Amino acid sequence: MRGEIIKELRYAVRSGRLLILFASFLFFALLTPVMLKVVLPMVLSGQLAGEAAQGIGGLTDMTQLDCIRNYMDDVLQIGTIIIAFTLCGLTASEIRDHTWVLPICAGKRFGRMLGAKLLVFGTLMTVIPVLALLADYGYSGLLFGFEIGVLPILYGGVLQGIYVLFLLSCLIMWGVLMKRPIPAGFMTLATAFGIHFVSSLLNIQSWTPSGLLAQAQKLTPSLASLLLPLSVTIVVMVFMITLTLSRLRRMEWNVRGTH
Repeated sequence: MRGEIIKELRYAVRSGRLLILFASFLFFALLTPVMLKVVLPMVLSGQLAGEAAQGIGGLTDMTQLDCIRNYMDDVLQIGTIIIAFTLCGLTASEIRDHTWVLPICAGKRFGRMLGAKLLVFGTLMTVIPVLALLADYGYSGLLFGFEIGVLPILYGGVLQGIYVLFLLSCLIMWGVLMKRPIPAGFMTLATAFGIHFVSSLLNIQSWTPSGLLAQAQKLTPSLASLLLPLSVTIVVMVFMITLTLSRLRRMEWNVRGTH
């Protein structure tokens, strides 16, 4: 499996996808404190005057916790889109471009190839949200003052990373089922946002992967409230990878495929 891991690492670096993801998360992590501290008060005070402007000052009196939670909420909306279309070709491109044909003929197993993708990109996509959240924590602390310690931030970042693993499993599954990168990205977005919308509407977030993001925003570790959404997320991920492997094993690899 070492060869597969090296291949995925080279792909992540040479394709620029690692840099795109890290830069995107870091950009929003650093932009959020500036927007809340400088831009938002300037815009509101420029449009309102007198007592109205003073009244609105209370609404813009943000804290570090407000800033961190605003950023974490953006991760669901903007970060999911960035991840979906940056990594939409993770498996779809392999099938479309027939780059898996030779490894399969050489006796490589699908489990190892998918395992390498999950290990490499799963690790990267767990580390990146943690680093971005730490950057947001540090910068917002400088602007608003520090309110909490680092451990709750690490807790929230790890939960975000686990949710990103769920997105990664979605991308891998839809890439194999759709065989086209862009449709796979759209189906991943539909799955992620659909689950979030339905779980919020029916108030069942603790029973869906979206519950991980809700727990992450609390920044207060609680094993009892975390156990259910974490267990459901793991079960869903195992189901998606099992379905992906099943589909790959039933494909005809001795033909060039359709375009």
